[in-house]
Amino acid sequence: MVKAAELVRYLSDLLRIKEFSDFTSNGLQVEGCGEIRKVGFAVDACLASFEALQDCQMICVHHGIMWPAWQHVRGVDRKRLKFLLDHDINLFVSHLPLDRHPQLGNNAQILSQLGWEKTGEFGEVGWLCDLEKPISQEEAKANVAELFPNELNSFWHGPQEIRRIGVCSGGGGGDYWYQAIKDHVDLYITGETAYPMYNDALEYGLNAVCVGHYASETFGVQALRREVEAQFGLETAFADNPTGL
Repeated sequence: MVKAAELVRYLSDLLRIKEFSDFTSNGLQVEGCGEIRKVGFAVDACLASFEALQDCQMICVHHGIMWPAWQHVRGVDRKRLKFLLDHDINLFVSHLPLDRHPQLGNNAQILSQLGWEKTGEFGEVGWLCDLEKPISQEEAKANVAELFPNELNSFWHGPQEIRRIGVCSGGGGGDYWYQAIKDHVDLYITGETAYPMYNDALEYGLNAVCVGHYASETFGVQALRREVEAQFGLETAFADNPTGL
């Protein structure tokens, strides 16, 4: 068992919560009980996650319940908040901090699990990998398909030899897409597909894989789960609620 305040402090320091300007509230969004025996992890702060993890005293999520802040509490927001309060559950949120973390973050974890190492920053939360020895397009396809067998869309209009890889989980089909073009990335891995990507990939000559927003953001909370188990010896659980998006 651990004090809730101690666990919140540890997670906040580990994830460098205060260093990020975000459009949601990171850290402890909802205060619950003061003693933690079991910690739940999920991508989304939704009722399905809460119900699956209702025996936990704290739930850690990537997507919280305040975007960016509430002007009123009613409808779905009321139901979510009521569930947490009725069950005395702490809700801890890490959005951009969990995308960016150099070891536990979504983007660092994706590169690591693909067998590649980050070599530089890519925008505010992504990472670049410059391979010492380039790989073929076919090898890259196989690597990505093994980790993401249900990828949503892919555009293989870029070089047959891949040396520079950019990764930005979640909704990286906007500004980060143009950052990938600017940074001369050979292969770009992100979550969501944006409409301009097809023709841009074709005309700029870029390989891109959109694996799904949810699928790209399970890595951070899972890595954080392992960290909490190792540091505190607490029981943990993960609620998997894929959206298909």
